[in-house]
Amino acid sequence: MSDVVIIGGGIVGVSSAYYLAKKGVSVTLVEKGRVGAEQSSRNWGAVRQQGRDPAELPLMQACSREIWGSLEAELETSLDWRREGQMRIAYDSQMLESFEAFMPVARAHGLDTEILTPGQIAETLPHYDSREALGAMFTPSDGCANPEKVAPAFAAAARRLGATINENCAALNIERQGGKVCGVATEQGLIKTSQVLVSAGAWSSRILDPLGVRHPSLWVRASVAKTRPIELNLRKLVVWGKCAHRQRPDGRVIIAVAADGFHDLCLDSFRFGASYVPLARKHWRKLKFAFSRTSREALAGEYKDFTRHRILDPKPDAAGLRQAARLFREEYPDAPELHFENSWAGQIDFMPDELPVISAETAVPGLAIAAGFSGHGFGLAPVVGRSMAELLASGRCDFNLEPFCPRRWE
Repeated sequence: MSDVVIIGGGIVGVSSAYYLAKKGVSVTLVEKGRVGAEQSSRNWGAVRQQGRDPAELPLMQACSREIWGSLEAELETSLDWRREGQMRIAYDSQMLESFEAFMPVARAHGLDTEILTPGQIAETLPHYDSREALGAMFTPSDGCANPEKVAPAFAAAARRLGATINENCAALNIERQGGKVCGVATEQGLIKTSQVLVSAGAWSSRILDPLGVRHPSLWVRASVAKTRPIELNLRKLVVWGKCAHRQRPDGRVIIAVAADGFHDLCLDSFRFGASYVPLARKHWRKLKFAFSRTSREALAGEYKDFTRHRILDPKPDAAGLRQAARLFREEYPDAPELHFENSWAGQIDFMPDELPVISAETAVPGLAIAAGFSGHGFGLAPVVGRSMAELLASGRCDFNLEPFCPRRWE
């Protein structure tokens, strides 16, 4: 028996477990693989306010100002946290116009976001060649952390507070009695509970489907690589220009295929495809489709069996990463040739409006959802975890979550 059962051991799930345990709530988290092994450890590590949807900004600002700066002390471990800003560089007038369009939003929310000239970019980024740049959007109060460290740190802290975290334990289905949640059937047996939080990332729609809860997320595969240490001291922030990169304290560079995302076609592509038409039109130059092993298994229905897929480990876009390394050297001509130590890909759970579902008010009493973060979840996760803990413990939280209500898909 547990007051709350959480399905999914990514950063949202484990941060929710931590804040629930901190409130004295008995909580059990089940994860089919390892904590933080999928997209929570495979992202860029950005903690970003700039460029966010206005609906997300109150949450993100609170997270950036109230949580991230003290998180290492609270969780009693290093997270490689740096607050040196986030920069998005424009190489075309359309991108620069989008920066200008965000500035009224930034000013309305009190952000320190600014538009930089090419000369100011060069002053801010050592070794950067600004000749092709038209300008950049820069938010000095943004930051970054090491995504490989954060979810395990939350999990360890939650355990110290009495939370039960079961790895290699897939949730098979959510049990109901009289229409209300009454437990979670897992590989290791039934856990009785009156409240369940689904925070299973790319797997969330498959868990919610049997309950009749519509969660139209699709997977978008993104690729990242880590280089060997380079003898070039870059500013330690996330930069998105011709590629996306951040340099770690050890000199290694995390580099990503920023422009393109692969959607591996599956049954959900046809079920939810109509909802994505406006988004596809907006990003049609960047979206690529693939028919991979992932696609074949999904179309065959094999992805419904969570026990067969402990950790999603899709194949990275090797050609795209090589191109990203070439583009990096165009922007930083002083950099040596980059050599990858390893590369990986992750499946992002994308929503049609690029906004997550964050709610404890669903069609099933006792069911809460925090999923569908569309690539924006890492930086936002601690405040989402804290908010979900408040909702599950007391029925209220400090933020307006109406824009993230699942009813918008009914």
